[in-house]
Amino acid sequence: MNKPLLICMTATRNYGWVTNAFLKANSLWADYIIIADQHSTDGTREMALEYPNVILLDNDNLTYSESTWSQLVIDRARKIEGDKILFFLDIDEMFSANYLLTQDWQNILQSKPGEIFFFNWANICSDTKHYWTSKNDDGSLFFLARMFHDDGITPYNNEGIDMHTHCIPYPEDDVNRIFYVNDFKMLHFGRYNEKWNNAKLRYFQIVDFEQNNRNITSLSRMYKSVVSEHEIIELHEIWLYSKDKHGFDLFNEVYEPENPLFDQYVLDMIKSDGIERYKKLDIWDKSFLKCNNLSDPRPLWIKLVHFYFQSSSKISSNLLIRILDKILKNAIYNSPI
Repeated sequence: MNKPLLICMTATRNYGWVTNAFLKANSLWADYIIIADQHSTDGTREMALEYPNVILLDNDNLTYSESTWSQLVIDRARKIEGDKILFFLDIDEMFSANYLLTQDWQNILQSKPGEIFFFNWANICSDTKHYWTSKNDDGSLFFLARMFHDDGITPYNNEGIDMHTHCIPYPEDDVNRIFYVNDFKMLHFGRYNEKWNNAKLRYFQIVDFEQNNRNITSLSRMYKSVVSEHEIIELHEIWLYSKDKHGFDLFNEVYEPENPLFDQYVLDMIKSDGIERYKKLDIWDKSFLKCNNLSDPRPLWIKLVHFYFQSSSKISSNLLIRILDKILKNAIYNSPI
């Protein structure tokens, strides 16, 4: 039986600081890497074109649209002939280096068309020695659907939203086709750089507010969690890519981005729509305001609400807190201020 083609898909815009790590790690297993790039200007495109297995696509839609880039890479992947397995990894994600030695990897290779695999994050800390894992409110591991053994039929469906969706074709009619990977992790650099992460989450709040009409309470709870709320665990050496075993040292391929371009995207939105539109969002930290010569647009009562969200984040699943959140949700939504 021939081994299916392994196709890694992603989308990016000015993520050069982690692009080499992504390409080097995922090129070890991927037959093709398909990248939808939103006109990056930071060297991302040049890095990508150094790899012979990369297919670089131009994504001319410069807004945040998972639907656009998912459809773009899926359509291109399906033009490649043969049995194929589609993976969608964000540009700051790669499999832990032990994947090849695991039974779950063999299960992926032996999967059947129409089957889906879910993965769990290991969020890399900035000290390069620790991580924390993503969990649901009930303490169970939080998994993301990132692999689909292509059947050539199932369409991509954004489920009516354009953010935090499955970026793969996703048949939902048969739970027997869903599997969970426990033997290895997705190494995730999303929280690796605090300044970059804060800028990204600020931008994501505005996008989620605009495109998915998500309420202010949900946005604050979703985007203002802090690393200190999670159990910090020592990174397993077997997860890390090293020069002697893999040809490169993982953390040598990652650098500190000087200017998070997400802040410029936020400033463009403020200029376009007015700062008053976003005054109820919990995005107005002092450093952002000072660096961009902005005045805090929030009235005092909104500042107090945001303080409540931040101070109660560790106990947000508590029944009393959930009741207060519901009351605040209605109060903020119905307030004319």
